Amino acid sequence: MPRLIAQSEEFSGKTFELSGPTLTVGRVADNALQIDHNSVSGHHAELILEGKDYKVRDLDSTNGTRVNSERITEQKLRRNDIIRFGNIELLYDSEFSAPAQALPEPSQRVSLNDCVSKGKPASFINSSPFPKGRHPANKKWMLIILVLVLLAIGAVGYFFYRVFLGGA
Repeated sequence: MPRLIAQSEEFSGKTFELSGPTLTVGRVADNALQIDHNSVSGHHAELILEGKDYKVRDLDSTNGTRVNSERITEQKLRRNDIIRFGNIELLYDSEFSAPAQALPEPSQRVSLNDCVSKGKPASFINSSPFPKGRHPANKKWMLIILVLVLLAIGAVGYFFYRVFLGGA
């Protein structure tokens, strides 16, 4: 028989046996499964028997219903699913749940040799705020500055030569 086993501290050890075609879950007393907690809406969700297992449907609750951490509106339950109504977690246990599905066969093998990088793509854009020092435009400016510095040194040397040694 399917059942919900409380995982939250507030209801630790409490078990809800599930029987019947439809069970409502909520904070108020008219629900089949009453969970008296502020995070649970008055009429939070319903459990609907589908085959031998249940599915859970959220009833537009304030804090939502989650199955295995995913917010849902409706989902078929499987053994060991963690259901969360508001802040209260319950484990779904059922001997009828289908076994886990096997992974599908890989449709194509990929050789890692094909994944080797052959340099950066043509569309690559450097997002660093600091330009690389080896950029061709930087080399051009560095060459121009070097020529100007050499001309300035030559002019100063010529000036000293004329003033102190050549004195014409």
